[in-house]
Order: sequence, then structure tokens, then C-alpha cells
Amino acid sequence: MKRNKTSIMMALAALLMGGHAAAQSSDAQLPEFIANLVYETDINNSLDNLRGIYKFKPAQTIQLDTVYVSTMMNANGGGVFRNDLFQFINYYDPGSYMPVQCAIYECYFAADGTVHWDRDDLRYGVEVPEELAAVNGMLIEDPASGELYGIYEANYGYSSMLARVDIDNLTREDIGELEQYYMCIACDYQGNLYGIDDYGVLYQIDKQTGEETEVGDTGVWPDNVDQSMCFDPATGHLWWATTTDGEAVLYEVDVENAQATQRGTFPWQERFFALSIAKKSAALAAPSAVTDLSAVFAEGSNAGTVTFTMPSTSIDGQPLTGDLNYYVYANGEKIVEKTAAAGSDVTEQVTVPSGNTRFRVYAANEAGQGEDATLTLWIGYDVPAAPQSVLFDIDAEGKATVTWDAVTASLNGGYFDADNVTYEVVCYVDGEEHDAPVARRVMGSASATTRVQYDLSSIAERKPCHFGVKAINGDQASAETLSNNAATGAPLEVPFREDFDAQQGASLYTVLDINRDGYTWQWTGEQFGTYVYKYNADEDADDWFITPLVQLQAGVSYTFFFDARPMGREYPEVLRAFYGQGMKTDAYLPLCEETVIDTDTEFSLPFTPETSGAYRMAIHVTSPSNRLNLVLDYIGVVGNDVVGIETIDATEQPTSCEVYTIDGRRVIGADRHGVFIVRKGGKAFKVLK
Repeated sequence: MKRNKTSIMMALAALLMGGHAAAQSSDAQLPEFIANLVYETDINNSLDNLRGIYKFKPAQTIQLDTVYVSTMMNANGGGVFRNDLFQFINYYDPGSYMPVQCAIYECYFAADGTVHWDRDDLRYGVEVPEELAAVNGMLIEDPASGELYGIYEANYGYSSMLARVDIDNLTREDIGELEQYYMCIACDYQGNLYGIDDYGVLYQIDKQTGEETEVGDTGVWPDNVDQSMCFDPATGHLWWATTTDGEAVLYEVDVENAQATQRGTFPWQERFFALSIAKKSAALAAPSAVTDLSAVFAEGSNAGTVTFTMPSTSIDGQPLTGDLNYYVYANGEKIVEKTAAAGSDVTEQVTVPSGNTRFRVYAANEAGQGEDATLTLWIGYDVPAAPQSVLFDIDAEGKATVTWDAVTASLNGGYFDADNVTYEVVCYVDGEEHDAPVARRVMGSASATTRVQYDLSSIAERKPCHFGVKAINGDQASAETLSNNAATGAPLEVPFREDFDAQQGASLYTVLDINRDGYTWQWTGEQFGTYVYKYNADEDADDWFITPLVQLQAGVSYTFFFDARPMGREYPEVLRAFYGQGMKTDAYLPLCEETVIDTDTEFSLPFTPETSGAYRMAIHVTSPSNRLNLVLDYIGVVGNDVVGIETIDATEQPTSCEVYTIDGRRVIGADRHGVFIVRKGGKAFKVLK
């Protein structure tokens, strides 16, 4: 809910009267922050010499301590400090019809606090999809679970979407559309997500649904510029680095009532992304961290053991004696609170829900809470990887066969037994689920290619069909992998020709993206009536375009014809043509060798099958990377013994002539090549033009 003028005036009055008396952190509790500086106005330095990682503490005038400076260190697509890493996405739109640049960078902190990029497992400038660039850098880590959450554009930028993000695997799972326009978000140590909108109103956001609940008005009206916030684990208070009326300010916010207290100003209007606590504050006499923290949960069980060794010294290195309190948290929920002697070994039997679980353990004494030790692992059955190489074939009798590679890995390192993975297979006809799931099949070998058959003979019409396959591991299911498309119904009869003018015909063709790069054949719709291979700037093409089944006779001469053209002479395309049975293209017979085309080319390829049966005709594009698009205008097969009817008997009645395509569509005023049915004077003729 946006603030009206009355509420704004009340907020201003409260500020003038000192009405924001929020509970503050004492000087001893003041945290040290680390953040990505992306803007400031120091006239003695250029921004390129200042952008980077800095530390600072609250003060009346905040001074920054340089950790690392780098020109491209701008986490405007989202950044997080976690473990010993800083991971961030840099988004750059140069405009002027130039391509957007979106890349991920990762650096690590050595034991001495210096920043390095030289680890083999880290990414530097790796291109990522634009969809992974968070709005205003709003990507944060949930300290309770270790999961990442971000806000992303939706509806072409007219709204925003809360999403769960896997920055390691570069995936994003949308949760729900948001009503407010947020400037920054943060998650507390119990896993509660908060955001401040462009009017300075604090909301709590449900991480499961995206539902927003207003907490209150901070009384600060932020400028629409880069900003960031985070929680202090010691006090539970929210810290917010923002800009208001052109002044850069650090606020401490009480999330119980949203009251904001100014805790310092930045002298050069500094702006930050990825604001974080550099090191959790603790009293020097409090216990140091527990050691040897480990957890064991056998064979997918939710019950297991957590073990660790109690600290024997305080944070400042003094020996500890007697009993200490210790606490065990799982995803922000306290599950153990007990005492044990300093330096002793502890084993706790615990039961926790399935899923990614972050254990946090610390000891405490009269001086205060000690340092954290954390451990994250997957509890219970793990999510299996999605099935790969899902291939769907259908024969002339309507028998469907679906094959895929057995799943041999999971996603999170949890319990996974590849020999006991089952599969859920669903058939989709004309875009709708057809009947119940085909089967859940227990596979006896993790190395097998799995297979299921399904009877589609009851579907007489030619309709587009595909299958979806999920791997099931206990109570966890993988993402669904979709097969290729293929047509139900009887095989096509020769002669036939398809111009791709209507969805009914165009949807029956099969596309195989062999290199799985996402760049493949696409129908352009009824407006253009073509199929187009969309080029990849980085990978060579390896994509097949395959017809529905075509009934052919042994010993009969046929011609496979099609028209293909590149988008421009300066970008020639490369293709071959084949025919064969089934969907295993490596067994297809060639009709032409690899051909380079730089202009509109009509292919006419004769062949004679040795055996009768249902065959598929195929075009395989193998163009080098970074070409333009290959356009396919029409495709068809004729028997070479078909002759055109050049004259009509003069004795026939001089009635009007009606012309139809071979699949029954009427042609009016068409001037094109192909096979047609002509009706005149009560008689019908097949004509090859």
C-alpha cells in the first residue's frame, strides 16, 4: 500500500520531533560491513578506480576501507558474499542495437583476506542468460537454508517476480509475482524475507508464495538508485544503505515496527550492492567455534546424528573450563539446546525435514554467544537429475516407443540409489495430457537405456504428440524432460506437399536438437508459413527436420523435394538430406551429400526404397556457427510415375474448375508447384504441376 500525503506529513513531523526512537545497537555491538561499491562522487577519483569491494563500520561520517578494486566489479545483476566467495552477475546493455552482455564472475578471499580470481573452479566472465540478472542487484542468501532468492522483471518490465535461484547451476525457479516495487531485499537468520519498496515501506515476503505483508513505514523515502540491505545476526536488526534526497545514508531498521534510525552518512554519496556482515560480532571472552562439525543421515532417512567438539578456548584464545551451553539450529529452527564440558565430543540424535538443510551450531557462556560453525547438506532422498536423450517414435500401427538414458546422478549430494530410480512417463496429444501416466517403472540397472511403449492406435487423426519423462527418487521428482514431437494417425500417402501455411500441418513435423544448444528449427506461424533454423553464434548447427511417416512401396521411384534458402548470400548454409525408418537418424540413407547454399535452392532428390513401409524424410542442417537463419519454404514427396493432366476432354460440361491441395484444402488463385486435385464437370483429376 503506497503512502498518501497525510502519512507522508506525519512521517516528516515524526522525524523533526525525534519520533523515531527505534532500539539501537550499542557501540560494542556495531557490525562491520562488506559490500560492493558501484558509485560515488569523489571528484578526485574516477569511478573505474573506485568500484570494488569495501569494508566499513557505522559512524557519523562513514569511512571505507578498500579490500579490492576492479573496473568490472558491478553486481547490478545480483551478488552474494558466501563462504569464501563473492559471486556476482554483471549486466550491461550498450544500446544502439548492440547485444546485451550478461556474465557471472567469482572471486575468493584467501586466509589473509586478499581477493583472488585464479581458482580453477571459479567462473570469470562466463555468459549467462539475461533472465538471471536480478532487478537492481536484488539477489540475497537466506542464512537459514543457504538458498538464494532474487527479484526479476516480469511482464516486459511492468511487474516483478520473486524467484529462487541456483547460481551454481545458473537456474531460476519463479515463485510468485509481486505487487510492490522493491528497492532492496534481505533475509534474517530465521529465514524470513523482507523488502523495502520505493516509498520506504517495509514488507515481509513469503518465500513460498510471494505474498506480501506490510510491516510499517520506515519514514525514509528512498531515491530510485542502487541500494542494499542485510540483517545483523547479533541483534536481529536490519541495516539499510540507501540514498534519500541525494544524501547517502546508513539506517538501522527495527523489523518489529519498521522504525528506521540513521546510523551514519557516506560522504561521497556512495552506493552499494550485496551489503553483508563482514564478520559476526562476538565478545572476546565468548567461546570460539565448535570444531569437527559433521552430520550423518543414512539411506534417505530424516533421522540422523550431528557430531562436533566443544570449544576449549575463548575467541581471544584463553582456555575454557566447565560446562558450556550449546545450540543446534536447522534452517533457522532451534532443535537442540543443552550443555557439555569445554573440549568434549558431542553427538546428538536429530530428526529434520527433507531438503537442503543448513545446520548452525554455537556454544555460549556468561560472556555471550560464541562463533558459529555451519554445515549444509541435503537430508532425505535427493532430487534426481532430469532424464536425458528422451526420444519418441511412432510406427504406422500407432505403437509409440519412448526411450531415454537412465538417470545416474542427483542434484544436491543427498541419498540417491540409481538402481532404484523409477520413472513417470506422460503422453501429450495436441498439447493436452492423454490419459493417465503411462508407467512408473523400476529400473534394475543404472546403466541401461530405459524404454516404454504405448498404444496410440485409437487416435485416427494426425495430431502432434510428445512425451514427458520424470525421474523419481523416493519422494523426490526431477524436472520433466520433454521428447521430440511426432504425428499420430496413418502415414501420409504419396504424393504430398506441405507449405507450412497452417498450424495443423506444420505441427506434425519433428525437430531434433542434437547438440541441445536451444537453437533449432522453429515454425514462423501462418503469417510467414515457413520453418526456420535459428543460428547459434557459438556452436555449429546439428539439427534435424523430419517429416511424419510417409507410406512408400518397394521398387517405386520417388522424388523428395523441398525449397531452402539462407537469409543472405554472405551467410551460406550447409545441409544434407536423408530418408529412413524410425527416429534413429544414424541409420538413415543419404539422398544428397553435404551441400552449401547461398541462394534460394529447389532440391529434387530421386530415390527408390528396397522394401515397402513407412519412412521419414529428413533435412539435416550442419551450418557453421554465427551464420544467419536457414529458411524452409515447402517440402514433399512425389512418385516419379505420376503424370500431369495437361488437357480435359472437350466433351465435358463447361463448368467451373475447383482446385484442392492433396490434403483437401481448397486453392484459390494459387500459382505454385505441387500435386493438386482438380474437380471439373463432376470429375476429379490428380494433377502434378
